[in-house]
Amino acid sequence: MPYLPRRAESPPDKQLKAAERVAAEIRHQIVAGRLKPGDKLHPENVLQVEFEISRPTMREALRLLESESLIKISRGKHGGARVSEVDVGAVSRQVGVMLQIAGTTLQDVWLARTIIEPPAAGLLALRSEEPVLRELEANIAQAKEAARTDLIRYADLSAEFSLLITRHCGNNTLHLLASLIYDIIRRQHEHVTERTITRTSVDALRQESIKSRETAVAMMRKGNSAGVQKFWLKHLEHMRDLVLAAYDGPVTIDVLTATRRPRPVGSMRRAT
Repeated sequence: MPYLPRRAESPPDKQLKAAERVAAEIRHQIVAGRLKPGDKLHPENVLQVEFEISRPTMREALRLLESESLIKISRGKHGGARVSEVDVGAVSRQVGVMLQIAGTTLQDVWLARTIIEPPAAGLLALRSEEPVLRELEANIAQAKEAARTDLIRYADLSAEFSLLITRHCGNNTLHLLASLIYDIIRRQHEHVTERTITRTSVDALRQESIKSRETAVAMMRKGNSAGVQKFWLKHLEHMRDLVLAAYDGPVTIDVLTATRRPRPVGSMRRAT
């Protein structure tokens, strides 16, 4: 249904811009569920009459909402503003850029992982839902295959395993926090894979990591919440030390440089 806005109330802060007031009202309608993904807002001229603002102010309000990925504006005869699906990826990219500007290091991100993921693993063990456990096992099976054929795919699956833990742990806040740094983690996995791709000794570490994931799932299946939380923390700390050893010192995260996909392992010559 099209949105029928009510006039924005005067805010306590009289210096608050009219465009921000209007954007706040429409944002509230979206968050409250009165406006749903796909709903089309009224034309600009109707909205500006309803909100009693000028056309430039109305357009500024819509631009604010579009910059937050809450609406999408299309041009043309049948264009207009529509409510967008929630795009965590867009927020994640913004968070990544902010962290990089702040000079955030990989060590900093790994510390966040050790705070977020182990409790999520413990919560998942308490739920011990069979479809979720099978999804984790499917990820491991794909990782085993990718470890032989496509190492960048293996790196992505390793990062995805951690995201599956938070996605199914039953705590939305933990999963959102994990989602915001997921792209950083995925890129880091890919980057360290690129740096070590010719080292045959690294394959043993991949197999060790796969075995750890299998052990974690087995503990979750038994409902061993405290045990898997301690185990996953130890695993992350061990992997952190191995990963950071691939660099010469503290490394600032990089969310802007595109990673290069090496050729599949089968077509590469291994270093001896």
